Amino acid sequence: MNENRVDILTSGRFDLRIRNGSVASLKYARDPHDNEFINPNSAFGEVYVTYRIPGHDWVRTNTRILCGKNPLKPSAPDNGAAYYASCMPNENAPSDILIHRSYQLEQDLFHYTVQIENNCSEPVEIGDLAIPFPMNSSFGWGKKPSESVLRHSFISGHGSFMFWMRSNSCGPYLTMTPAANTKFEYFDMHADEEDQGNGKEHQYRAYIHSAAQGGIAGRKGCSWRKTHTSVRLSPKGERGDSASYSLRFQWASDYDDVRRIIVEEGLIDVQVVPGMTVPDDLFAMFYLRTRQSIHSVIPEFPGDTELSYIGPKADDTHVYKVKFSKLGENLLTVNYGDGKSMILEFFVTEPVETMIKKRAAFIARCQHKDPAKWYNGLFAEWNMESQVLLGPDNYDRIKGWRIYEVSCDDPGLCKPAYLAAKNAEYPDGKEVEALDYYIANFVWGGLQRTDEEEYPYGIYGIPDWKTLRGSEDDGPAGKLHIWRIYDYPHIILLYWSMYRIGRNYPDTDMLLHKEAYLERAYRTAVAMFTIPAETGDWPAYKTGLYNELVIEDIVSELYAIGWKEKALRLERLWSKKVRFFVDENPDMFGSEYPFDSTGFESTHAFAKYALKHSVKSMDESPERNAKQTLTYSSAVKFMEAQVEANIFCRGWIEPAYYLYGSDYRATGDAAYTLSYMSQMGGWAVLDYALNYSGNPYVHLRLGYASILSSWALMNSGRPESNYGYWYPGEENDGGAGGGFEPSPFGYTWLDQEHHRGSWYYSCEIDLGYCGALRGASTILADDPIFGRFCYGGDFAETDNGLMVTMKDGVRRRFHSLLDGCKLHIGIDTGHISARSPIVLKEDLTEVHFVLESGTAAGHTIVLSVSGLPAAAAYGIYVENERVALIEKSETFAVPVPVVSSRATIIVKREQGEVADLTSGR
Repeated sequence: MNENRVDILTSGRFDLRIRNGSVASLKYARDPHDNEFINPNSAFGEVYVTYRIPGHDWVRTNTRILCGKNPLKPSAPDNGAAYYASCMPNENAPSDILIHRSYQLEQDLFHYTVQIENNCSEPVEIGDLAIPFPMNSSFGWGKKPSESVLRHSFISGHGSFMFWMRSNSCGPYLTMTPAANTKFEYFDMHADEEDQGNGKEHQYRAYIHSAAQGGIAGRKGCSWRKTHTSVRLSPKGERGDSASYSLRFQWASDYDDVRRIIVEEGLIDVQVVPGMTVPDDLFAMFYLRTRQSIHSVIPEFPGDTELSYIGPKADDTHVYKVKFSKLGENLLTVNYGDGKSMILEFFVTEPVETMIKKRAAFIARCQHKDPAKWYNGLFAEWNMESQVLLGPDNYDRIKGWRIYEVSCDDPGLCKPAYLAAKNAEYPDGKEVEALDYYIANFVWGGLQRTDEEEYPYGIYGIPDWKTLRGSEDDGPAGKLHIWRIYDYPHIILLYWSMYRIGRNYPDTDMLLHKEAYLERAYRTAVAMFTIPAETGDWPAYKTGLYNELVIEDIVSELYAIGWKEKALRLERLWSKKVRFFVDENPDMFGSEYPFDSTGFESTHAFAKYALKHSVKSMDESPERNAKQTLTYSSAVKFMEAQVEANIFCRGWIEPAYYLYGSDYRATGDAAYTLSYMSQMGGWAVLDYALNYSGNPYVHLRLGYASILSSWALMNSGRPESNYGYWYPGEENDGGAGGGFEPSPFGYTWLDQEHHRGSWYYSCEIDLGYCGALRGASTILADDPIFGRFCYGGDFAETDNGLMVTMKDGVRRRFHSLLDGCKLHIGIDTGHISARSPIVLKEDLTEVHFVLESGTAAGHTIVLSVSGLPAAAAYGIYVENERVALIEKSETFAVPVPVVSSRATIIVKREQGEVADLTSGR
């Protein structure tokens, strides 16, 4: 055999190059982007097998080993559309098994078939049969992200599929489905022993059979949720001495086309609302779209699951409703077709509001309070597995340079940021006191430079502020290590949230006056844009940062209270960053790593700001410098580009709770899912659905699922569930994992060996919970698939109108998307009652709700309403007394005086009145 021989297969839209029995190149024919879908250092078509003869141990082999012992007979017919790589028997050194592979092109289909043949006189059990997918998913600096492809995969029996797409979301997507009775049940990330240390990356392998490898995973502590199988081959020459498996590859133009292929290939397309992480006080609906007969949908816990069939939506679409009461993982097994099955994986949590409050209480409980320690006030990491509180005197299992995780940077700073953000929604006196203690003893003059030091408001980076302040190096590696841009937004959010607490809940005891917190928020934001650029040559303009979107809120508040000069300065800095992203076409995936999904909360905030402040044409703003003016067309272009990039690295079609709505890193969906960006970027998708999308319902499903997704990492429960699914025990109630490990075993981001499930350190997940607070809302929508559905709440149709009970966790934002109209209602403080429903007239003539305030003192809330019919005047009533009249305005924000802790607010269309805008009455 000539090892340098390359066989070319072309047909329809496939262009393949085959070398040594495997596909070395796979491209879309006449692709204008000329993307290579196979990793240049690897090839597709290899097969890994673990087998045994009865009474003997398992034997591992693969096609490369077998081809080294047995002649490989390649065959490429003259039509250029088929290739056969047959493993021929070697009589001098016979192998127990032989593997034959074929590659066939048929118009726009690529068929890959594997046949395993028993070559001995005894039965053989195939315990593992794995196929690697070494696709071109390497993202490096200086390389355009669109040159590589990202894998989306769903491993679930006969319903398994994969597809690979470019980061610009431009089609085609390479889509793989198992054919005939082939299925997948297991996956891992693998590197051959001979490849380790040679620069070759771990490859994603999907298993058709996994009994042998599943046993190894079980012994390592993995609780795999799907069945491991094997197959028995009869002795050579007898019936059943071989088994064949086939895969089909096709090109899809977009997500909808992937769904079409799934259905046409005999699989099941699934969509779910409100998501696959579901609080137990809400129900979910899902559809199964297939051309196969559905025989049954069986809950894992029938006694704790209410499942009902709603009916067919179309000939091939079936809608179901489910409500779970058992916390934790819940499987629904779908049996369909000719003996086929797939599994839907849900995760059930406590109510969102319960988790929001539990998480905050847990963080406050994990605070070090010892004036003798330099880290006095630190909110510390907790190991849920060993129940150990970490600190600079005990880093537990965190080793090497990663010890910074405990006291600084994103993991250390996100905990107080979330705690403060939660208290701006639900103030708790002890938690606010703990935050002030942290600011006074750990932050001010420690982590953060004071206003009396050089480079005031600078924030120290890793490994911790104590080490850096005491460093002998006076430069950026030591005393001036205040250049890490990622550190600043967490402290900005901390101060901004403390200001909101003081403003909205004036009877809350706080160490500083509210304006002092606002001043620090402002000065820290300015420092973010100035100090890192000066001390570390790291400008904050070119990277999207989590939590930084609150800078726009700070600017608005500075204007509102009359601090105009400060507002103008900060707004100029913020708008400069927006202009960079909108006009200079940055790589939206580049952050700390070449492919990093950290920026998609920020990029959407930039797009919103750009649209709000853009001009239709330059003629509209002649007095402004053209370089400082955002045009509407460029803002729209950026809006669409950033949301497509966000969705590209997010699970949308994959119906498993750790994939659906989760962000994906460069590893695809095989490691570290449900990160903080699942919810932060989910806020962006949800906001896009509510305010910008031309097809809001599809983005609404994905956005809300994303907002709920990472709550699955929360370890919360009740006494009967021993306070948590992942790490039981009352001490862990309120703890959270920093990410989810989908693979059977691997390593966490902090380099701890781990098996499938939630990590035992929280790491950066509280960033995600900050995003979840921002995205929490109740939405009533006329979904084209599921009909009228309430995200984050319940609703009922009555003679008085639609009655909506809010259960989103925050109860400050309500949206309705009914009959093609969008109504948005929000309040800036207090909460809409969870006991008294919102009452909404379908014709939008009246909306009323009960406001519950955290203070009994007289105060003012800002009520924001948009989407009401423009050609009408609306009265605002508090306890039946009109306090404002708004005339012919689609959008308004009006101060509403409230004199009690519970008040009914009504927005009602008035007849024949003209508003007196000077008096507001």
